[in-house]
Amino acid sequence: GALKNVLAIAAGVCEGLGLGINAMSALVTQGNAEIRWLATAMGARPETLSGVAGMGDILLTCFGSLSRNRSVGVRLGSGERFEDVLDSKNGVAEGVYTARLVVELSDQYRVILPVLTCVARVLSREVSPKQAVFEVLALPPLAESA
Repeated sequence: GALKNVLAIAAGVCEGLGLGINAMSALVTQGNAEIRWLATAMGARPETLSGVAGMGDILLTCFGSLSRNRSVGVRLGSGERFEDVLDSKNGVAEGVYTARLVVELSDQYRVILPVLTCVARVLSREVSPKQAVFEVLALPPLAESA
């Protein structure tokens, strides 16, 4: 459940960059697969994530206008400084804190998570939001069972 918040930040970055709904949908689809891969590696049942509650929660968090995590991404994608976004946000955007764990979990379970780890790279200021999104969108498609 917590990884959906990291994915929502990525979706918001797409919106903030003005890339459109097609790019955002591609990114969310890839990120959703990554969540499934990691959850399965950790022992979860994949059908739990693809069910109405699991998928609905992910989609609402990524595309809903009231999502705090998506709003953080929109603001970062629009060019606001990370520090300013954190100082002024309303409520807790859990994805900001969860993103750090994504890299650790990716390494621990040996699962490739390009979308989710790019969010961690943006938040740690390794790459700009624009660079991160274009890196991810330029990757060759990964097999569904990767």
